[in-house]
Amino acid sequence: MATEAKSETATALHVQLVTPRGPVAEQETDAVTAPGELGEFEVLPGHVPLLTELHPGVLVLGERERRIFAVSSGFLEVELDGTVLVLVEQAVAAADVELEQAKAQLSELGPKLKDWKGAVDAEFKNLKARHDWAQAQVDARSRA
Repeated sequence: MATEAKSETATALHVQLVTPRGPVAEQETDAVTAPGELGEFEVLPGHVPLLTELHPGVLVLGERERRIFAVSSGFLEVELDGTVLVLVEQAVAAADVELEQAKAQLSELGPKLKDWKGAVDAEFKNLKARHDWAQAQVDARSRA
């Protein structure tokens, strides 16, 4: 039975990066590096099936030929056949990041988060999500 499972495991990854607005990227690749809730992790061909939550950050498709994206929160699923589905609220290629706008948002939102005195409510969570998305864009651009 172990032989059967091994014969079904993928030798490449087929990655689909999707937002509510539609597909952002789809490609065959040799690796995916993603921002997990507990830190960055890598998926290689043959990875066991997995479903995990993503934190805003940098998504890298490929080791040899890299494509870099800023992604917001969402989920990543790895299937036995090597399909990797990345479902996020927002995603942008690092080259398309409007760096000055993202830095301006960080400058505006950072102090508001630091000085927050209210409860951890919907308003705080929205502020934090906007800050984290801006940081993800800046980080993606710097890694490109």
